[in-house]
Order: sequence, then structure tokens, then C-alpha cells
Amino acid sequence: MTKKVQTPKFGPLSGMKVVFSAIEIAGPFSAQMLAEWGAEVIWIEHSAYADTIRVQPNYPELSRRNLHALSLNVFSEEGREVFLKLIEDADVFIEASKGPAFAKRGITDELLWERNKKLVIGHLSGFGQYGTEEYTNLAAYNTIAQAFSGYLMQNGDVDQPMPAFPYTADYMAGFAVTSSVLAAVYSAEKTGVGESIDVAMYEVMLRVGQYYMMDYLNGGEMCPRMTKGKDPLYCGCGLYKCKDGYIVFEIVGGHQVKCMFDELGIGHLLGTEEIPEGTQLIARSMSVNEILEEKLDNYFVEKTIEEALAVLASFKVAGAKVLEVSDLQSNPQYVARESFTEWDTMDGKKYKGPNVMPKFKNNPCKVWRAKPTYGMDTENILTDLGYSAEEINGFAERKIVNVG
Repeated sequence: MTKKVQTPKFGPLSGMKVVFSAIEIAGPFSAQMLAEWGAEVIWIEHSAYADTIRVQPNYPELSRRNLHALSLNVFSEEGREVFLKLIEDADVFIEASKGPAFAKRGITDELLWERNKKLVIGHLSGFGQYGTEEYTNLAAYNTIAQAFSGYLMQNGDVDQPMPAFPYTADYMAGFAVTSSVLAAVYSAEKTGVGESIDVAMYEVMLRVGQYYMMDYLNGGEMCPRMTKGKDPLYCGCGLYKCKDGYIVFEIVGGHQVKCMFDELGIGHLLGTEEIPEGTQLIARSMSVNEILEEKLDNYFVEKTIEEALAVLASFKVAGAKVLEVSDLQSNPQYVARESFTEWDTMDGKKYKGPNVMPKFKNNPCKVWRAKPTYGMDTENILTDLGYSAEEINGFAERKIVNVG
């Protein structure tokens, strides 16, 4: 019998089946990437209420495209059996919750492996599947994960720490889930044995913040936060104001350092014991720090962005204009690479958003479907699992499912 749920064949993950139960951003971001890379992805929402992301006006149209929507109470007795049938031929199951919430409700890894021994299970939570009672079952969002990991304290201005937005911890956690489940699928294909992955958002952000932290862990010195958008460790790296906006650049390399010092009229400061010829970077600890930053600020504030970038390019210094969102769609690089795309929503409205990334040369990816409505594919998914129309109607009457 022909399947009711159909996913076109495209991308490097064509033929992979993914099921996920997660709301808002982090877990669904991982599922979204897998769906955009060609996997068949089934999005489980509770039969009593929809994903809270649906109240947002525009973001859901991007974050839930290419998905199939199933409304199911997986924690009810009948719903659990439907769920277990659903994962029998799945490659990956992703869930995001407060710690071991699924295991506490009886849906353990071992139960899932009884139905599908090759299943890769990705658990995403703020503090992990185990640890101390004080933290493991706590809710976590972007700012909580950043704060608990030490990442937030490293960001912001010298006068005040500040979380990184938009929702940095959610997206980084999503990337971690994506990479780890694909690594586990590779292993499962070779061994025939599945895997359970425990992704804690705070540990993801611990790794994201690892660069400066290593100096503290191995010497007791913590890097200060930025001042006016400039790198806290090195001069000539960071944000600078021009006549008509902002640029960023990184003066890295012996040639680049010499050219910029000469241009600023302080070339005589090179070739000393503190700054020998060929110095690659100017550290904040060097006595020239304040002089260099003052010269750079005064030099670039008198130039337009175009003029500033031309100077930097002549010295082979990496630099870029700080783009407004309004600049992006007309930028020639964005246009050439089709970094934005358009698609039709389920009600026929045109939507524009970021295109699929990265670019796969031999197995190109695409947006083939808009965000499904709540419970839109429930009936078709259950039919494919072997349930009759009468059984599906019974589930709906008992609120085990919502058929949209």
C-alpha cells in the first residue's frame, strides 16, 4: 500500500526517518536542519495543546518547514503504544524536556530499544539526564544555560555582563544535537546497536565559552569583558566607528601590524624589545595598547566605511561592514549564493527567510513544504502505522490524538 506520508527524495539524508518531541527553539532547530537536509521528520505535539512557538507571528514559518505534524499524547497508555509503533522504523528520536522526563513517565531508552535496537535517541535538557536533585529537573532557556555555564559572565561590556542574543544557547544546543545524532547514526549503521545521547545546554555553552576559560583554569587569570565592542585580549581587533556606520577588523599577522603602524604614524614603535619585528598581534598587556587604540579610533572615525575597507584591503587586513538586516537582501554575496529564499505557506502567503545551509554540492537540499497546521498529518501517519479510520476516530474522541 502506498504511504500516505510522502517526503520527496533530496539531500544527503534522504531515506532517514526522524521523530521529535520538543517545543520552542533548541530541539526543533536540530530537527529542522535534518528535515532541510532530506530526512523525513515527524513533529509530535501534545494532543491537548500545540507547540507554544505557534503563537509567534513569523518565526514558526521558518523553523517548522519541511515537517510532518502529528498531534499525540505519548504519555497516555494508548498514545504510548502509537508512539512505540512510530519509532519501530525510525533512525532518530529527539526529545527536549526537563531532565529525564520521558524516563520518569515510563518511556525509557531500554523500552525504545526493545522496539528498535538501532534507534538513536537524542535527549536535550538544560542540565542533563542525571546529576544532582537541585539542578537536573530544572527548566532552562537560553539565558539560564548561558548564566549557569559561565558564558554570560564573559559577554557584554566591561561595566556589565550581558547575554548573547538571539537565543544563542538554544541554537548552539541544536547544533550539538544535530552533530551528535548523526555521529551516532553512523555508529549504529556499522554496529546495529543504537545510542542514547545526553545533551545538556549548559555543557554546550561551557564548550562555547572555553577559549578564555582555559587561562583561568590553568593560571587563575580570567579575561575581562569587552570595552566598546573590542577584543578583550588584543588591540586592533573588534568594532570601530566610521562616519557612516561601523566596521569590524582583525589586525593579525606581521605584515598587517607593520602596515597599520606605519599608516598611523607610529611605525617607530616596532622593532623594540616589547614589539619585535614580525609581531603577529598586539596584546592588551603591551604598553602601546592605549596609543594604538586611540590612533585607530581617531583614524577610522574620519573615514567612510567604503574608504576604511579600502585601506584595510590594501594592507590585507580582514575587515567587514557591520550590516543592518536591511542591508542583507541586496548584498551581492547574499544574492549570488541565494542566502535567502521564498516559499508559500499552507494558506498561500509568500514568506521569505534564510535558505538551507550549508550547500551540499552532490545532494542539494531544498524547502519543499511549509509549516504544517496543528495535527495536520495525524490521520495519514496513523493510517501508515496500520490503524483503521474507526480506530483513529476513537483516539480522537478520547483525546489521544488531534486530527487537526
